[in-house]
Amino acid sequence: MADDDELEGIHRGWGRRLLSTGKIAASAARLAARRVVGAEGPQDAAIGETLSRELDQMKGMAMKVGQILSYFDGVLPEGTHRALQSLQRGARAVSFTRMAEVIEAAFGEPVDALFDRFEREPIAAASIGQVYRARYRGREVVVKVQYPGIRETIAGDFSRLQGLAKIASLASSVDGPALVEELRARFIEECDYQLEGDHQNTFRAAFADDPQVEIPAAIGQRTRETVLTSEFCEGRDFYTFAAEASQARRDEVALCLTRFALRSLYELGMVNADPHPGNYLFPARDAVVFLDYGCVRRFDAEFLAAQRRLTRIVIEDRRADYDDALVAAGMVAKEKGFDFDLQWKVDCHLLAPYRTPRFHFTPEYVRAAMDLNRPGNPNLRRIAIPPQWIWVQRLQFGLHAVLTRLSAEGRFADAMHEALAMPRRPAA
Repeated sequence: MADDDELEGIHRGWGRRLLSTGKIAASAARLAARRVVGAEGPQDAAIGETLSRELDQMKGMAMKVGQILSYFDGVLPEGTHRALQSLQRGARAVSFTRMAEVIEAAFGEPVDALFDRFEREPIAAASIGQVYRARYRGREVVVKVQYPGIRETIAGDFSRLQGLAKIASLASSVDGPALVEELRARFIEECDYQLEGDHQNTFRAAFADDPQVEIPAAIGQRTRETVLTSEFCEGRDFYTFAAEASQARRDEVALCLTRFALRSLYELGMVNADPHPGNYLFPARDAVVFLDYGCVRRFDAEFLAAQRRLTRIVIEDRRADYDDALVAAGMVAKEKGFDFDLQWKVDCHLLAPYRTPRFHFTPEYVRAAMDLNRPGNPNLRRIAIPPQWIWVQRLQFGLHAVLTRLSAEGRFADAMHEALAMPRRPAA
């Protein structure tokens, strides 16, 4: 258990956070160079531990970046992946004394008066808060408590990013400030645990008819903006499940994860856009527990209709209809000089799991997807990125990375066709 100095890493000024960012960038550059020349080895784990230590201390936005890197196969060496996986559970915790102050400020009562029992050691320490076991009115629960001052730290980080985004926009057709504002809005929403509890119960109600999906109820009486109390769910974590389960069971789970993501997008018009391995549990029964509804994005009908049309065109191999659909979706900032054939190739690869009756997710597939979007792609200076679109891409890349970790194989095209055929029924 770390002492209160852990908070200093969260609250440190921009200059000191920038120095930490420099250390992180240097470590990442060393890994990338070693990856390119095929010089992977024992040092990769040590570099990964350096990255993990710095990102964990900074928490917030920086730690989320590390979480994303930790589950993308083919992007970083395996030794680095293993070192970064601790970020999905959190490696170092803030003292209970400081976290109890957050709970007491939220409810105006001492912790022991609010719960039948409250364990002092956290079971997880994440990017913006810590999770504890407790008992409330005879029910086993988990209580997520926000780090003191994390909202202000995130807001400060994004205020500096806006200036950088304006400069970056000069060299591309992407509206950098609009994207940063979109990201800022979602990150700030993640700091509102009351809103997260509402999202959690909305998804729970929407998937109540699916026996393979389990979502714990958020308990409103013990939830506030900085404290979220939910039902306790048991199950193996993702990496234990991936190591112990049969390939047949992993394939079943992969289809469950895919159907959950696609149904959320096309039927409910909203997604939980943070599909990293730490947000799943696997109970003994044939179900998946879906956790963490802080990063939820709702989409308007026009955006979803354009995405649905574009996806259908790609998976149905209708090349002749593609150019107009891409422009209509707001994805092309400058038609002159835009290489539609190249972008067709990119989208066909990204949607490859849904263009064939059966598909096997491999690290090579994920690596090729990354390669297609590297700086050498001439369309990067002409493509537009609607702010809503980044969450669809985060969901897709994150989901595919998780399925790759499962070495999943199955009829993912069936799941896509089912979702596209669903009428839109926006969640309340």
